[in-house]
Order: sequence, then C-alpha cells, then structure tokens
Amino acid sequence: PGDVVLVSRSVPIGPLKPKVGDVVFFDPPPALEQAVANTEMGRKGEAAQSKGKQFLKRVVAVPGEKVGVRRSEPYVLIDDATKGEGDSMKTVRFDIVGPYARPDVFPDDSWERAASALKRGQYFVSGDNGYRSVDSRVWGPLSDKYIFGTAKWVVLPMNHFGPIKGGNIVEAKTSQQY
Repeated sequence: PGDVVLVSRSVPIGPLKPKVGDVVFFDPPPALEQAVANTEMGRKGEAAQSKGKQFLKRVVAVPGEKVGVRRSEPYVLIDDATKGEGDSMKTVRFDIVGPYARPDVFPDDSWERAASALKRGQYFVSGDNGYRSVDSRVWGPLSDKYIFGTAKWVVLPMNHFGPIKGGNIVEAKTSQQY
C-alpha cells in the first residue's frame, strides 16, 4: 500500500492479456460496492469508499479455469487425472493468502465456495495482503472491461524500487477432494 507503480496497458487479446501471477490495475466493479454496502460497516457508513479509486490485485485464475475458495484461500483445478482403482490425483494451483482477519464481515461463501469455470473475459484476483483484502473471494470474478493494465515495476518509494515480485501462488498434486 502506498507504492507508486509503473503499469503497462493490457489488451484482452494475445500476449498482452493478463496472465496468472500478474498484478492488474483496475477500476472497482459494481459488485465490490454492493458487497461492501451489504456489510454491517457499509450499512453504518463506516466502510471505506472505492469510488474514484483504482486497485491492484494479483491474477489467480484466467478465463476458462475452474476456481473456488477453501478456508478463505483461492484454488484453481488445473487437471484431474484418474490413475485407476479409484486413485485420483489432481493438480491444483493455490494462492496462499492465509485466513481472513474478519471472516464475519462478509458472507460465508466468500471463504468456502466450490470450483466453477470462469467465463470469457473473467479473471479471479486476490490481494497479496489476503488476510484483509476485499477481492474476488468477496465480490466474484473481475471482468476484463475494468482492467487498465498490469503493474510491472515499483518506482517509489526508492527502497521498494524494482520489478513487481511474484506472489504466493503455487501448484501441487493432491489426492484431496476439491
């Protein structure tokens, strides 16, 4: 928070469209305002306003991928390879964000949701400070029409200067049920 970043323009075609791990710069979708307004803090007028602000979040899943949330952590089902005799291994991508600081603020399906496929032009984004981030876990997929570009470099403050670092996105094989 508070860093000045260099953003390159994203185009929703070819190599310039956002990829998993990219940090996208976007206008907040209407679903964000609705999600915040429906909280107790929103009803009391105590929630921070997002009008006129832009956001930075990391892309966890891209159009066509199946994404869900388990114990507040986003996951993406990459493949489901059955090895016979009921032995099934899945490749799953996780965004390790940790438990949400105030799970009582948003609906339960923000923290536990079965995987479903993203439609064309939809991205699932998550904040690097996931324990307090209001992101796709709360308001759903982000449409590409709200995305301006991807953040590439931190330029200020100077002690943060350099390329945007990768997030905590990992892939693993598992036999657990998702």
